[in-house]
Amino acid sequence: MHISRRFLYYLIPAALPILLYSISPGVLYITVVYLLFLFAVATIDYATNPLFNSVQVNRTMNTKFSLGMENVVTINIINRSRHNLKIQIKDDFPTEFLYDTVIHDIDVHSMREEDITYNLTPMRRGIYMFGDIHVRCLGVLGFIVRQHKISAETEVKVYPNLQAIQQYELLVKRGMLHRMGLKNSRQFGEGTEMERLREYMTDDDFRRIDWNATARHRKPIVREFETERSQDIVIMLDTGRLMASPILLDISDTTDTDSISQNAMLKLDYAINTTLMAAYVSTLKGDKVGMIAFADTVHHYLAPKPGKKQFLTMLETIYALPVHPVEPDFEAAFSYLSSKQRKRALIILFTDILDSDSAEGIATYVAQFSKHHLVICVTLTDSGIVELAEQNVSNSKTVYQKTIAQRMLHEKHATLEILRRRGVITIDVPAHQLTMAVVNKYLELKAKSKI
Repeated sequence: MHISRRFLYYLIPAALPILLYSISPGVLYITVVYLLFLFAVATIDYATNPLFNSVQVNRTMNTKFSLGMENVVTINIINRSRHNLKIQIKDDFPTEFLYDTVIHDIDVHSMREEDITYNLTPMRRGIYMFGDIHVRCLGVLGFIVRQHKISAETEVKVYPNLQAIQQYELLVKRGMLHRMGLKNSRQFGEGTEMERLREYMTDDDFRRIDWNATARHRKPIVREFETERSQDIVIMLDTGRLMASPILLDISDTTDTDSISQNAMLKLDYAINTTLMAAYVSTLKGDKVGMIAFADTVHHYLAPKPGKKQFLTMLETIYALPVHPVEPDFEAAFSYLSSKQRKRALIILFTDILDSDSAEGIATYVAQFSKHHLVICVTLTDSGIVELAEQNVSNSKTVYQKTIAQRMLHEKHATLEILRRRGVITIDVPAHQLTMAVVNKYLELKAKSKI
């Protein structure tokens, strides 16, 4: 229970008779009567507060949250009393989540219901608990605020970005994938099933010319084939110590260490979000998708399989995948995968490269693996380092920061060039571009029948 500002305002007149007591002692009795009256009114206001009998509060949300995305939580308030009520809500959400508002004030009219919505952004995968809902309601007379704790403990699981999957499904149905940054998903290449005839272009293989159609149209016409389905896609997730590096969602608004830790996602989490989307798109394309997660040893392996069931199995496998504080053993991972994956496949390796020595090591194993498979090496550009490298210098500290950042970027580019010279396809983009870059590269390679 709390007293309201209105009650305090009504107490102010009681101070005047006390000040006049020395002049007229009789006025003190008036003060006592006035205070007794106020406390009687306050007692009535407390007893008639409809919070416990006529107010219903419920929380509605998805039990599966998407990592790094705003997830909506709705608090529904129903007022079954005959009075308009001023209500204050505080929800006990997990403190690890980023939030926009903690305390919500709302007016709920008599016999009506209202909704309060707020957003939570989880930055780590795993299982979290929501606690109780705390409700404060101002009495009908406006003197007393009563508080009630509503038991609403709920478990939520933070998965990789499921919202992107739902958005993809919607845009596929509407034929508007370009809004996500995806290229035309209908792929043509050099498969076995002819899809259409079209006019010859300068970069077309002359062996695809349809001479009968060319004679009919009196200009070169080529056959275009639909790319083959049921190809194998294997995603390799490096869960070693370098993948535990955080990358900020918004660098410009972050200045202190606590903000950095709260407003950043791990490189592994960005890779897992991209893995989920790439797996989903590949499944829709009819391909078989598999996965291997490794650090100093192989921790998880899923053989390539088609269908939605495989996608759901992968989702449950990676949603709580931890980072291991050890150096990754690429030789062990590639040897294990080589023993399992005999059929040619597209291998998408998510990792981080620190220096040229590690790049040479990766390149050695990838070069051997590339004899039978097509390999993509995916790394993340740290926007924080790029910002430091491009900053204007104003003192010795910024000079030092800029020099170190430029050196790190130079070494990163050099190591990626080592991989490219070994015939490895590389992708190195900022975190917010990662998913679309990988999916577009997959679609491009599939269209060109390089898988």
